[in-house]
Amino acid sequence: MIKAIARLLGATSSGQIDALSREVADLSVEGVCLLVGDQVESMTFSEARGYVRARAAAIVGRHARLAMGRHPGADPASTDLVARTAVERLVPVVLRQTGVGVPKTVMARMAA
Repeated sequence: MIKAIARLLGATSSGQIDALSREVADLSVEGVCLLVGDQVESMTFSEARGYVRARAAAIVGRHARLAMGRHPGADPASTDLVARTAVERLVPVVLRQTGVGVPKTVMARMAA
């Protein structure tokens, strides 16, 4: 009943927000890694986390708008929520892929 009312009012369900944010984060990972990869190497974990979050906003926002356009049932007013949720999903992935917070000796062994 609540889902039907939400659908009538055009509200995007939390499940749909979650799925869209996952999709947006997956689409944005590569671009964000390329954008921040060289800069975060010399940063502390906290600095890198904030830097990635700030720099990812433009890329994630673009992908969120595109994803919302591809899903006809999605409420355009939820675009900001999808983008914010996607950024929060994306930050740990980017930090992991760029090796922030991992000791350099472990990274050297992983590369070999």
